[in-house]
Amino acid sequence: MNEFIAEMPSYTYALKAEKLLKARGIRCEIKRREEGCGYNLHVYNKTSLAVLSKNGVPYKLKEPEVH
Repeated sequence: MNEFIAEMPSYTYALKAEKLLKARGIRCEIKRREEGCGYNLHVYNKTSLAVLSKNGVPYKLKEPEVH
């Protein structure tokens, strides 16, 4: 399963995004960032990110780490 991580500018936007996606039946979860004091929204399909963009929810897609 693919996981996409959207870095949210604030906890308020993370909550708004979560509510928006869950209302559409899209699985997601908010997690606190390991570094800093921000929050990430974890989603499991790329379509969810389009929903955020269409509804004016700002985010930055976190690039996956290469090991």
